[in-house]
Amino acid sequence: MSSFIEKLKLYLKMIFLNRRNTIVMFLGLGISLALISESLIFMYSFRYSAFQDFTQEPPTKQFTINVPSFNILEDKTTVLSNFQNITSEAIETAGLEERVVRADWFVKRGTMLYLGNAKKPDEGQIIPDFNLYAIPPDYFSALQEILYNGSLPKKSKDVLVVAKKTTIRSTNLTKLGQFPLYVPVFSLEGVEVVLDIGIPGAGNYVNVTGVVTSEDFNNIRGPLAEDFQAMADYFPDEFIITRYNNFINYIESIGYYPGHAGFTGRVTFNLDKIDAFNIGQEIQLLNRLSRELQREFAREGLDTNIYTELIPLLKDFQKEFIMFQLFGLLFITPIIGMALSLTSYSTNLMKRRQKRQISSMLQRGASRREVIFLLVAQVLEITLMAILVCVIIGYPFAWLMIKSNGFLNFSGTSKFPAINMIIFYSIVGSGFIFSSIVNAKNIWDMSKITTQEAYGEIKESKPLWETLFLDIVFIIVGIALWLIVKTQLKGTAAYSFAYGFGTTAPILLILGSILLATRIYPHFIRLIGKIGWKTPKINIIGLAAKRSLRRKGAVIRSLILISLTFTLIVSSIVTIHSYQDYDSEQAYYDIGADILIRNVDVSDDEVKEQVLGIEGVHSGTYLKATSQITTFGEITYSYLVLGINPEEFAETAYFESEYLRGESPEEFFGGLQSPLDVVMQEDQLNKIGSYTGDELSLIVEKYPQGEVNYTLDVVGIYKFLPRFFMEYPSNVGSVFRFTVIGNYDVVEELAYSSTSISGDMIVKVEAGYEINTVATTIEEELDRTVDSVDELKGTFEGSLRNTMLFGSLNAAFISSLFITISAISLMIIIQAIENEKEVVMLKTLGMSPKQLFSMFTTEALSVVIFGSIIGLATGIFSSQMLIELLTFETVIPPSEMVYPPLQIIIAFGMLFGISLLAAAFTSWMVFRKDTIKSIKQI
Repeated sequence: MSSFIEKLKLYLKMIFLNRRNTIVMFLGLGISLALISESLIFMYSFRYSAFQDFTQEPPTKQFTINVPSFNILEDKTTVLSNFQNITSEAIETAGLEERVVRADWFVKRGTMLYLGNAKKPDEGQIIPDFNLYAIPPDYFSALQEILYNGSLPKKSKDVLVVAKKTTIRSTNLTKLGQFPLYVPVFSLEGVEVVLDIGIPGAGNYVNVTGVVTSEDFNNIRGPLAEDFQAMADYFPDEFIITRYNNFINYIESIGYYPGHAGFTGRVTFNLDKIDAFNIGQEIQLLNRLSRELQREFAREGLDTNIYTELIPLLKDFQKEFIMFQLFGLLFITPIIGMALSLTSYSTNLMKRRQKRQISSMLQRGASRREVIFLLVAQVLEITLMAILVCVIIGYPFAWLMIKSNGFLNFSGTSKFPAINMIIFYSIVGSGFIFSSIVNAKNIWDMSKITTQEAYGEIKESKPLWETLFLDIVFIIVGIALWLIVKTQLKGTAAYSFAYGFGTTAPILLILGSILLATRIYPHFIRLIGKIGWKTPKINIIGLAAKRSLRRKGAVIRSLILISLTFTLIVSSIVTIHSYQDYDSEQAYYDIGADILIRNVDVSDDEVKEQVLGIEGVHSGTYLKATSQITTFGEITYSYLVLGINPEEFAETAYFESEYLRGESPEEFFGGLQSPLDVVMQEDQLNKIGSYTGDELSLIVEKYPQGEVNYTLDVVGIYKFLPRFFMEYPSNVGSVFRFTVIGNYDVVEELAYSSTSISGDMIVKVEAGYEINTVATTIEEELDRTVDSVDELKGTFEGSLRNTMLFGSLNAAFISSLFITISAISLMIIIQAIENEKEVVMLKTLGMSPKQLFSMFTTEALSVVIFGSIIGLATGIFSSQMLIELLTFETVIPPSEMVYPPLQIIIAFGMLFGISLLAAAFTSWMVFRKDTIKSIKQI
């Protein structure tokens, strides 16, 4: 017992004598573990919340089953229930019964509605693609609230019509009652042939009991809102709905293919039940459901087309999650690496003092076992203290990062980081593992140290990376990987390959470039030393350079750490701001303005006046559109005709300078003066054979005239147009799509009929107003949903992606401050501790405190300046590679780099300032020490 107490006293005495060494070592390890724990907690919290954004707006099409048209009259009473049973059994077999919310079946027959003119009832027209659908019974209750007029279907021939307001107002539909409903008949004479065939040969009468506007149908609210939105996606713009029995009565009564009908099944899932982090298994379950359904329908003798729309959406989520996880790891991994380097650095710098103390113990009779016990006990103490420091720093650090809203902006919603026992055990285990790795060999070497090793001058050997030329290897491998990725990005490589190898390439190039610069650094310092030594006024710089060369190993470690911190900061700032700019432009390009209101009645200014009267709205304009398809031999031209008000459109729509080839929107669209003036996209225009350089010939279908030839004057050519030019025309295939833009007269002139014109409205928000706030006000005023650019931005303030990006940036920056302070301070403090003899000798020879201060500060400053230059170059270079990876799937519009000078200057200024303060403070600690006291200690 007395022996143990004596050993404990000796140990405590050694700890007290080595308090500076101990503090340096456990602080180094503690800071390292804190940075690691922050990274783990932050990434876990991101993973924990990642799927929430995806589930907030469930996709309307998730799983679709199409059964082609067949004669159902023999099984008309059981066919629908049979399909429902097959679906339920397949869902149960696939193990998805807990995930499925609804499984609905819609029955369809292609039809055409004959409507009279509102002002001249005797003059009518056939409206094609006005299909008849039977929908689930529970959907009708929601329709009661949005009826434009009339009532719900009740009797055998009753139907409900969903039509655009332009159709309702221009026809006699609001009068309700009996209307002829025809089915398409294959004939070369056009759709009017059904009028000659008549009823019941090509159709029958239906009793329209109620009318619903397409605009109200698409924007219904309540528990069935998502289901109605799905029907709007499955069905055409205008359609007829009825109950199943009424549907059967109609298809039985017609003479052309009686009893034939097609079926569309829709399965929707509770996305909260989906394991977002085991996407592969979820996809397997969906594929199993698809196979089960195909097998069961095949037994019934039916062909099916199954579309698993949810699978590509899940893959997109997985891709985005992997992308941002890799993005986070890309910046977190160097932090962990630097943290471990700092641990090793602080431990290795203390070896000299430890060697002398252990040698003294061995000379005085201590056994190797006692020395090992002392060193192991010291490692345990350091590790436990480091874990305590890790917990004190790491968790609050992660909490602060989760509040990130911008660069050094922590005003986000306060959320406690998600943590589980696995992370806690990982942190504790990491502490002991890293401590063991760093100290195991050190303990064994120390236990058999000799006097010569302890007190003799040891020549520093070259680092392993320098001997093996790893810097050159990293650069060559990095370049090779990047060339492979660049080649594959233009092909059809999987995104996992692109992101996996693509993120490896910049890391290798960064490390290789920094190590190569570090290899050059001693030659640079040697040159500075020669110049300083020969110039009397700057002899102190020469002396500092000489000191740096004698302690090349320690200085190089500091240089690597500092270069990495500057690289990390520049790369993350530039990458994040470039990605934010890309994300914002993509959102604007998708909807074309601040706010988009879809499916608006553009026949009058009622909606427009309502919107323009809302506070915060700067301007707004209608977009009128119609489409036509023309076939010449084997080539089909499908074109969208867009009508605009040139002045309003130029003021409201979103444009970048390169979109209109350098022209302002006012000048460009001001050329649309006459009814047949149009502007077109340059690549699309070159694909049209009838384009002569100034004019474009089109053949359009007009009701009732038939085909009519038009010659349009092309008065402007643009490169990009938000929302209406989304891809370059393909060089293969027989279908060419293009957009013709003119004033409102062009749309009315080229439309098939007045009922084939649809419309949207775009809105620009007044400066100083929140776009989301104005969009919400518009929704409340119009009682419908609208799209706003803020909702489409993935990096809007408060979004998960924004938190991930800026959390990574802030974590990298603050960690860099920790590491920079530690690296500079350790470089000076440890050199002062381990080279007190040299420092005392310089003071004894007459070096003033000012000169001593200048020498240490100059030595630190040279490392910081060189490291910052390397960091700036490698940071900009790596950010360009990262942006190319993050945006490789987007071609239109092309992404651009953004270099925020203010933030880069602030970051550099803070790092420079912190470095100089650390150097100044530690230098002051060195030269203020009493010379006599230092000599006694030596």
